[in-house]
Amino acid sequence: MHELITKYFYGEITAKEKKQLFSAMETDAELKKEFLSVQNLCALTSWIPAEKDESVAVGKLLEFKQARKEKSFAIPYKHILGYVATICVAVFSTWMISNRINRFVVEEPVIMYEEFTTPPGQRAFVKLHDGTTVWLNARSTLRYPNRFEKNERKVELDGEAFFEVERNEKAPFVVSTEKANIEVLGTKFNVFAYKEHDEFNTSLVEGSVKVYQGDSDSNALTISPHECVFLSNGKLVKSYFDNSDFMLWKEGVYAFDDASFSDIIKKLELYYDVTIVQKNKQLDRYRFSGKFRQRDGVESVLQILQKVYSFSFVKDEDRNCITIR
Repeated sequence: MHELITKYFYGEITAKEKKQLFSAMETDAELKKEFLSVQNLCALTSWIPAEKDESVAVGKLLEFKQARKEKSFAIPYKHILGYVATICVAVFSTWMISNRINRFVVEEPVIMYEEFTTPPGQRAFVKLHDGTTVWLNARSTLRYPNRFEKNERKVELDGEAFFEVERNEKAPFVVSTEKANIEVLGTKFNVFAYKEHDEFNTSLVEGSVKVYQGDSDSNALTISPHECVFLSNGKLVKSYFDNSDFMLWKEGVYAFDDASFSDIIKKLELYYDVTIVQKNKQLDRYRFSGKFRQRDGVESVLQILQKVYSFSFVKDEDRNCITIR
């Protein structure tokens, strides 16, 4: 990794190597510290000194470059500090930035990632740095950078979210999930993609999006408003929806439209992080349409369902488990 840092500051790093380096720094604190130390040095060495000091300072820079080539990153910091001291004299000489050593200029700061997770039975609102707004459903995690790349805005989602993407034709917005990726320029859409759940669904409200699996979008499906993409036997399939009540969750309402009792139970387990053991198998024959307030909790939902279907339930608080009989 130290060689990649060298290549980065000399402008010789490839896009693949850059991605590898930045990914490694997310988990390697020492590597990140090393990168930042050189970044600070390079910020100083981007200055050209007064004429009488120029040959000395540039000579030191050449020594530094040669040493890095020979020893990778095993350069004692006292040597680096010596180079910095020489360049500091140049800084105080108040000379302008020169393109003659612009290979040392850091064009962009290190990208760091932020992560936001919503607790069970709750929802949250997040506004990203580009103006894009995101509603997160219960037990959902959004991972996003502290700043976006110039040509792409990429976030990672585990859960369910409603995106209202700020339009930028030069930088597509990409939502990466474990099952598929969604790419847009500026639009409104809902994504259901919990890692622990087999279901995947992207539903478009406004604009246009393309959905694809893996890193290549060669076989992407493009959808228009009121169209959706879901997984069927591991493959993406495009369909149409006319009832958008399933997106009411961002307003604090869980809506089910002709859903089986077992599907409702699975969603309740997912949203409220509770185990539900269904011993009354006769309930699997029934289907249900209705709406529940998120804040009322899982037991309130089951009590409402009891008014329609005949069953009883008991909750074991210690095990966080509900048994339906």
